Amino acid sequence: MAYTNVHRAFLQACSNHGTVSKQHALDMLTSICTRYGDRDTIPSEDDVVDVVAKINEKIYPFDQKIAYTHFEPLDCDFYVFVNLQESPIDLQQNVYTPLELHYFRVLLRELTLSEDHTLSMIACLNLTADTTGETVKPLPKTRAEQLLNEWEELGYFVVLEEKFHFGPKSVVEFEKYLSKNYVDVMTRCCLCNVTIFYGVRCASCPQILHKDCLKKYLRRLTTCPSCSKLWSVPL
Repeated sequence: MAYTNVHRAFLQACSNHGTVSKQHALDMLTSICTRYGDRDTIPSEDDVVDVVAKINEKIYPFDQKIAYTHFEPLDCDFYVFVNLQESPIDLQQNVYTPLELHYFRVLLRELTLSEDHTLSMIACLNLTADTTGETVKPLPKTRAEQLLNEWEELGYFVVLEEKFHFGPKSVVEFEKYLSKNYVDVMTRCCLCNVTIFYGVRCASCPQILHKDCLKKYLRRLTTCPSCSKLWSVPL
């Protein structure tokens, strides 16, 4: 398959949106193919997979990728445009000011350190106090609110039950960064050995597991993989 304007336009759209649902990705590809007259038939989900694979061949040498991920809190699949460098936050220096980037790091830190990886809107806005210094004024809360909305649209965060959570883009893009810098806080699923951002806790022990991993596990066994007691928490 040749690399065409369809691939270029789809890559640009994914880059602009940051995070798109599987259905949105299909709708984008359909619109792009119509614009460029690339095919006579309507694209399918398999066509999206093929287009993404071709794009990834092109952009992987530049430490970029369009990743496909299942986001447990929304039970929805997403395509996420990610940077693969160890600290992708620094790559946004041409978009945000140093003060705004610092605020983003503070949000990641506090979400990571919170017991359930959530923060209220008020707590997020109050974190602007952490952006002050001897010669630097704190980030205005009005600007912080704008940034929170923008980062939510890009998929870095999601708001569920009036609380901010890690979004699919943060889960994919910052998994290594957070696991390395908060090794004592971030836990891994004992079934897949991948970092847990959202999980289900056993009622009989502190073990937390990915819901999807646990569903597969409970098809074969009915006990907790850690304490071996009967699993009783509904999924």
